[in-house]
Amino acid sequence: MSMLFLDDYERRARLVPGLLAILPLIVLFAVLGLRQIPAVSYVIGTLALAGVGPVLIAGVVRNFGRSVEQRLWNSWGGPPTTVWLRLDAPSDDEAQRQLWRRAVAAVSGVSLPSLRAERRDKVKADSTIKLAVKRVRDKTRDKEKFALLFNENRNYGYERNIYGLRWAARSISLLSALVLTSYMAWLAPVIDRPQTSAGNLFGLAACLFSLAGWFLLPSAKRVQDAANRYAHELLHAAVTLQDESQAPDPTNATP
Repeated sequence: MSMLFLDDYERRARLVPGLLAILPLIVLFAVLGLRQIPAVSYVIGTLALAGVGPVLIAGVVRNFGRSVEQRLWNSWGGPPTTVWLRLDAPSDDEAQRQLWRRAVAAVSGVSLPSLRAERRDKVKADSTIKLAVKRVRDKTRDKEKFALLFNENRNYGYERNIYGLRWAARSISLLSALVLTSYMAWLAPVIDRPQTSAGNLFGLAACLFSLAGWFLLPSAKRVQDAANRYAHELLHAAVTLQDESQAPDPTNATP
């Protein structure tokens, strides 16, 4: 039922990274049998039934992702769409840039700054470009018509959020592994439980595997690649919308 509160984007880009981050905690709870404690079971059950758990996770993950986004943009020179539409920036394909600029201006209704305007006031020029791109984004919300754009946006959100969560997730994995190791070494013998049972060893392996994954997979390069793919599809969508607006209306064709 709780999944009904989240759309496709939120489930893939926010909920999945959050669940991956807390997976070691879930494993730890299962291995230590903490779910058998009435208070713990009550809290988990209440969050699940109320639909709060996934929504809360998605909200927290979003905040982590947004917290690193501006820093990443600054390291790239700005959001990819802004960088690619600037005239005062190197371009591998000037014809492609001009095509994108004409399309974005036509679809958004915002005149993009000239080279002189960009050099005179870079902050204002970037703000104008961002406004134009936002208007294009608002006109490409149709998931069926712009399915590839939606998928690239979702992939970018996933990579960004994974990157933003990396240190919190690493801490969770490490602490879970340490707690489980301490339990196996000291507490299990005291409460007359096996130290190296299959469940204990599996849990420890899962925590260590998660820790390794959070060190190996998230990277600023993966986020930038995903952002570039999304930016390319967004600008391509602007060209598509411009072409559609300029196409002759068949209903007005002369018989």
